[in-house]
Order: sequence, then structure tokens, then C-alpha cells
Amino acid sequence: MPVWLPVVIYGTTVVLGLVLGWYFLSARRPPLGLQALHLVIGLAGLEVVIAATQFSRGRPVLSEGIGIALVLLGLAAFTGLVAGTFAKSNPESTGTALLAHASLGGIGFLVLANWALNAA
Repeated sequence: MPVWLPVVIYGTTVVLGLVLGWYFLSARRPPLGLQALHLVIGLAGLEVVIAATQFSRGRPVLSEGIGIALVLLGLAAFTGLVAGTFAKSNPESTGTALLAHASLGGIGFLVLANWALNAA
């Protein structure tokens, strides 16, 4: 599996997340299709990172940062699901949950990109 594949998938997810963040900050409701695409591509990217983790076992150069990226991106997926689930019932905490989601996802993406640069 090429090392750049998870970076491309999560790069797309980050761009979609930035668009969704713009909608949130401008107090507009984003299209459901855009939200669903962000969710599906994010979860698919998580599966690819899990596969990359399995692929890198036994290779110290490849396994150095991928576990950290996997944990951060998994936490980002969880906080994104929590933010989406409780957005209507508890709107005052939506911003905090989205901040956690964006921070974990952004840092996870940077760790993943660093891993790909070092592994290539």
C-alpha cells in the first residue's frame, strides 16, 4: 500500500471539514450531503490508517508515528460523532465538541503527513 494514500484521503476530509467549519462559523446549516461525505471519507480514511498500521508492523521506520496518528484520528472520529449526535439536544456545547473534533483531526492529519514524509 502506498504511504501517501491515507494522506490524500485525510487531506480531502480536512478540506471538507474546513468547509463545514465555515458553515458553522457563519451560522448557516451545511448541506446534509456534505456532512455525510465528510463522515464517510473520514471513516474510510480511518480504515486505511488501520491497514497502514498493520502494514508497518515489523518495520521500525514505518511504525514510528502511525500509531499516534491512529489514536488521534480515532478520537477525532469519536468527537465528531458525539458533536453530531448531541448538536440538536445540547446546542451550547456544540462549539466545544467541534473545537475538540477539529483540533484532534488537524493534529492527527499533521502526524499522519509527517509519518508519510518520513516513510517515503
